[in-house]
Amino acid sequence: MGCATANPSREPLTSDRPDFTESTATMKRGEVQLEGGDTFEHVTSVKTNTIGELLLRIGLGSRAELRIEPGSYTTVRSPDGDASGWVDAALGTKVRLYEPRDEKPSIVPAVSLIVLTSVPTGTAEFRQTKLQPEAKLAAEWTLSNRIGVATNVNVSRPRDDENGRYTVFEGSVSFGFDLTSRLGAYTEVFGFAPQLSKVGHSRYGNTGLTFSLTPDYQLDLRGGMGFNGAHPDYFVGAGLVHRW
Repeated sequence: MGCATANPSREPLTSDRPDFTESTATMKRGEVQLEGGDTFEHVTSVKTNTIGELLLRIGLGSRAELRIEPGSYTTVRSPDGDASGWVDAALGTKVRLYEPRDEKPSIVPAVSLIVLTSVPTGTAEFRQTKLQPEAKLAAEWTLSNRIGVATNVNVSRPRDDENGRYTVFEGSVSFGFDLTSRLGAYTEVFGFAPQLSKVGHSRYGNTGLTFSLTPDYQLDLRGGMGFNGAHPDYFVGAGLVHRW
């Protein structure tokens, strides 16, 4: 759930990073927002660094936005060998299905739907030959003037040479806090449940901070760990958001 700062002349900037949970907010018509960053992940003896994480959000109307992910440059180092290159790009849209009239506490959440698919543009080591579609149902509740909670329920249909096409369920819960007019924080849990007999479920915890440099620039820091029986199992990252 994006954290943002108040500004008397413009609505607060709301981003879909740095947490896993997507917000329900969409860009206004004609507005453009670019989000990106870098994440380092260490799981047992495998180290992965992802540079880019770019998401371009373009407002199409009062309730919809276009989402373009150009793809990130990824480096993987492991005892079995190293690999590096670009992962596939992705193209999608977010549509607001319901928005409360105000931000007062309510049992009825704001709700948005995100649909997207990968596009086979990556380098040979990371390219998927088939489209990888995904849908995300996002919901947000306002608990108080400074606290909110958001959830995502996602379904994806990846395909690989070993398993063919299969289903993955994903879920998350994120609590967001406005600490000051410029500083925000969040904490969340999320997990993945591939519907494959030989692949177990995975779970993670994540927390971070956002800091508004100006009404249209935001910095973020995050860190998290897995609860999957692997040691070490953690990730750290940083990013930047700019709105036009």
